[in-house]
Amino acid sequence: MTYDVAIIGAGVIGSAIAAQLSRYHLRVLWLEAAHDVAEGASKANSGIAGTGYDMPTGTLESDLVLASRDTWESTCEALDVPFERIGSLSFAFDEDDLAKVEKLAEQAANAGARFEVLEGARLRETAAGTAPDALAALHVPGEAVVDPIRLTIGRARLAVTNGVDLRCSTPATGFLHDRDGRITHVVTPKETFAAGAVVNAAGVNGDVIARAAKAESFEMWPRKGMFLLLDRAVGERVPKILTTIPTEHTRGVLAVPTTNRTVLVGPTATDETDKTDKSTDAETLDWIWRRAGNLIPALSRDHVIKVFAGLRPAADRTYRIEVSAQVPNLVHATGIRSTGVQSSPAVAGLVCSLLESIGVPLTPRQDSAVRLPRVPRLAELSSADAAADSTVVCACEHVTAAEIEAACTGVVPARSLDGVRKRTRAMAGRCQGAYCAVGVGFILSVQQGYEPWNVPQGEPGSEWGVGGA
Repeated sequence: MTYDVAIIGAGVIGSAIAAQLSRYHLRVLWLEAAHDVAEGASKANSGIAGTGYDMPTGTLESDLVLASRDTWESTCEALDVPFERIGSLSFAFDEDDLAKVEKLAEQAANAGARFEVLEGARLRETAAGTAPDALAALHVPGEAVVDPIRLTIGRARLAVTNGVDLRCSTPATGFLHDRDGRITHVVTPKETFAAGAVVNAAGVNGDVIARAAKAESFEMWPRKGMFLLLDRAVGERVPKILTTIPTEHTRGVLAVPTTNRTVLVGPTATDETDKTDKSTDAETLDWIWRRAGNLIPALSRDHVIKVFAGLRPAADRTYRIEVSAQVPNLVHATGIRSTGVQSSPAVAGLVCSLLESIGVPLTPRQDSAVRLPRVPRLAELSSADAAADSTVVCACEHVTAAEIEAACTGVVPARSLDGVRKRTRAMAGRCQGAYCAVGVGFILSVQQGYEPWNVPQGEPGSEWGVGGA
């Protein structure tokens, strides 16, 4: 079979494109090198769905963020994804910061975002006990948080429900071309697939795919961002997204309430060379912690339940979303840095327009699914709605056996402990799986047919053991 479009990469951008293309009469192939979707930067970011207030207008990046910002409520409701507009506060701690707050306010006005500069009693009231040494803050009430992992998985479920052929553990390793330089086939270690057009949404490896496709040469590298995850006991004290003044390269250090009210603190932004190194180091984490103390006073490090790093795709040119100048049926969607979650709805629309411009027919389907059935989640139900006989496996995150079983089945099932965690938050709470991992692993082994000692943590080779008794 010849596919009309092949998408390479199953992060938040690839999933948005796949979900959008699934609404048309197209045969779509979707390739991901990892064992699951949302295994790269999409599972290690701050989860902000922003208004674009903190970026200069007139760039492709800001245009796409602005085009996306009013779509979030309907998108997340359709995909059963947590979303909340909680607002943000960007604090000024000295005279230099005060000048930057004025510039931020100017940018917010240009972006059409609602904002106010707070001082004195209004600042103390809105900040609710945070950042006690701040002189002022820019308050943007439209800033929001979303679960980026569930967003990516939700889009994947919608795409596959509509017939997209998702192949995980299937990296694109090469391409075949015709005499005119057009891609005719995508080569993988398992199979070679015929495709009429290709979308390069490979994240930090977008340059690798471009070179393999004999397209223009550009450079991409990982920008490492380290985070600390704080327990929900801290989340009760963080009413909004809190941030220091953005720098040239980052939004500053953030304290971000997640959709389940833990708190992310970070990230850093260090350019690296190794596209696989997600290690953390004590010195950097200490620096983040000191900066976080300005935002959340009297923090105790006892509240840290996890530290981790993500690799954001940095590039010699950001937001390279265009038809290749050298391969006429290749569309790049690369160089999309930390704003990838925020811009993803509009990025998908732009990529579809580019595919149409090179001859891919976008004929809408009348029978495509546009929303997903809601999965009952104990942690998101009221006491009256929670089933009395629910068997709770993960006590920290209130995840039931039925939820874990549902995550291991369906059109995009979890095939590892990490996959279950991403879909349900089991093992993601205070104990980080110390008490529930065995129960989760047992259910996973039953549903996926693994021997219990060969349940994988994540990628192949991460199994718990190598043999039975």
